[in-house]
Amino acid sequence: MNVRDWRDADPADTQWLYAREQDYWVRELAWDASTAWREIEQARVTWGLPGRIVVDQHQTIRGWCYCMPDGETFHLGGIVADDPRVTAVLVDASLDIATAGARPARVSSFVPTRADGLEPALVERGFACERYHYLVRAVSPSEAGPVEAIGWQADLLVPSAVLLRAAYGSGGRHFAPRGLQVEWEHYVRGLVERPGCGVLEPSVTRVLKTGDLMQALVLATRIAPGTVHLAQVAVHPSRRREGLGRRLVDETCRLAASRGARLVTLLVGEHNVAARALYEQVGFTERATFVAGLLSYRR
Repeated sequence: MNVRDWRDADPADTQWLYAREQDYWVRELAWDASTAWREIEQARVTWGLPGRIVVDQHQTIRGWCYCMPDGETFHLGGIVADDPRVTAVLVDASLDIATAGARPARVSSFVPTRADGLEPALVERGFACERYHYLVRAVSPSEAGPVEAIGWQADLLVPSAVLLRAAYGSGGRHFAPRGLQVEWEHYVRGLVERPGCGVLEPSVTRVLKTGDLMQALVLATRIAPGTVHLAQVAVHPSRRREGLGRRLVDETCRLAASRGARLVTLLVGEHNVAARALYEQVGFTERATFVAGLLSYRR
């Protein structure tokens, strides 16, 4: 196997890789990621977004990945490989990139299982991993139910971060590695201002507030013309077991259908048993699996 710097790749090859991934995301996830692929290609050719391509002795592309430095965190993205040996080569090559200069505080990856043997390869190299289930629910226009919450407003970024920090506690390391308020604000800003997880749907998003305190949130984004994604579903610990999550998810699904969605999707951690039971009760079924991995370096 030969590992190449993808910044030197022929644009025809990278376009072929993006097209193949776009087909998978649309077909299996009902997710149009074409905007993300365009941004990745622009970053590759303009400022040199790092990445690697693995080819065999016949010059056939067997796998690829890209990397995204982000402050103290180094992200591994787009890991695709057709053999566990290729996956291991890509992970090692990515870690070499991550540690070539000043070592980051951590290396993170949150990707669909498009590389054979990805989770074992990450675990073997010291990553703490968790599987996330990608769930889908079909929706159709129906009579409007009771409106319990408001839509997204520009001043809700900080209250949303406060809520997510309280709701996740120590379990949000994939989103805010140290659990700091500033990290949660950075995470929420990414959801509402950048298209990586879809384009924010302010009128479909549901927010329940009491005074300045946010009690519950269902943050909705558009990931395809017919698909709305619930990027975050959170209820404040003081309001759990009141049925708020279920009611707001149902309300969000009704609003999504009224705006032309046929599917509503979300991701839920494998160990979040209560949330998985809730989503099953309201009609979500599993479509795919993502792997979240986090490797922390001591400084």
